[in-house]
Amino acid sequence: MEVNKVMLDFKRIYTTPDKRTALMKKNIIGAFVLKGASIIISFVAVPMTLGYLTSFEYGVWLTLSSILHWLDFFDVGLANGLRNKLTESIAKEDFHIGQIYVSTTFCFLFLITGVAFILFLIANSYLNWDVILNTLDNPIPHLNEIVLIVFAMCCMSFMMKTVGIIYVSFQKPVINNLISFIGQFLSLVILYVLTLTTDGNLGSVAIAFSACPLLVYILAYPYTFGYKYKQLAPSFKYVDFKYAKSLVGLGIKFFVIQIACLILFTTSNLIITQLFSPNEVTPYNLAFKYISSVHMLFVIIQTPLWSAITDAFARKDYLWIGRAISRQLRIWTLCSLGIVLLICLKSFVFHIWIGDKLEIPYSLVVILGLYHIFFMLSMVFGAFANGTGRLKVQLYAAIAQSVLYIPLAIFLSKPFGLNGIALALMLVSLIPAIAQGRDYYIAIKQLKNNY
Repeated sequence: MEVNKVMLDFKRIYTTPDKRTALMKKNIIGAFVLKGASIIISFVAVPMTLGYLTSFEYGVWLTLSSILHWLDFFDVGLANGLRNKLTESIAKEDFHIGQIYVSTTFCFLFLITGVAFILFLIANSYLNWDVILNTLDNPIPHLNEIVLIVFAMCCMSFMMKTVGIIYVSFQKPVINNLISFIGQFLSLVILYVLTLTTDGNLGSVAIAFSACPLLVYILAYPYTFGYKYKQLAPSFKYVDFKYAKSLVGLGIKFFVIQIACLILFTTSNLIITQLFSPNEVTPYNLAFKYISSVHMLFVIIQTPLWSAITDAFARKDYLWIGRAISRQLRIWTLCSLGIVLLICLKSFVFHIWIGDKLEIPYSLVVILGLYHIFFMLSMVFGAFANGTGRLKVQLYAAIAQSVLYIPLAIFLSKPFGLNGIALALMLVSLIPAIAQGRDYYIAIKQLKNNY
């Protein structure tokens, strides 16, 4: 009965005549198709990559990619600041200010990217990646060169991803999803060609997965600013550092939150690599990827909510915000049940997916399932905080998570191994779920009473 109720609520949300919700509906339907296809691609890529690389090399690549992913968070929160400010400008139909925000953001990101690459170019000659990635006993040929090439492409992607923010600000995140999907699909095609024509090579995999998404963003740039949204095309003459204060002021809060997320999402692989071996990164990530398939579907539904809340907040439509969050909580219940189902089907699915190549502990899947349930709950309330710029509680919760996670993971890994890493992640995920939920109910009550 509860599942039927949630399904009816889900249907009611996306059949409403409300214009804002109707736009969300279109994005969610499109995103379900694209994200669903992306999930399939990511799952197909795993056995294909494991067949091309050894489990050790695959673990090295997962760890390396998670380290380089840190670059995405060094925009000082500008992308998220732009997302809110541009959405507000669009709601007020003030495209001139929107163009200033876009131009100023691109200028800042260009400077950050240039400085980051120069510093890394200098530092890389002194870094020993065999030590960092714990490959001294099984060294990877030309590892420093591979890292430098991939870092260069990550720098360019770091700046070009702002193209996707334009569509998200227009409440069209499905277009951003399409860009990501095409990049993923091209990466899979290149990987398939590599398996047919070459022997296993970590450098080829790294370049394929880094270059293809960048190529798609480069191709999307002229379409976006030369045809679709000419009124927002970035130009140096529209760069105005006076407006940077509002972008950075909001962005700094997002930046600190992003750094906290960075510690949670990308240090696990490095901790496992250092405490155990790159071999252990592979089963941990496969368990994480398996459970996160439901999480990714939840993200599809959740993504349009942020900008929609920003639009509703700018128009003082607080009743819509309250209804939207209540409905998302019901969808969260349904997704949580989906995770429970995945846990029950673990043995069957993994046998079909990767066969007998690796043993994935059942307990690890259970703990990561609980983590994703708590994380999805925090996302619901986080959409309200992000959309309204009410970031104080989210900021403190994120800092608490980042401070506690690494020492807790190291401490719990001693008696529990890989399960200890997952257990630490699950425990710290309770902090934002509880803190942001409490803050939301206080805030929405105040907004409704004061309006």
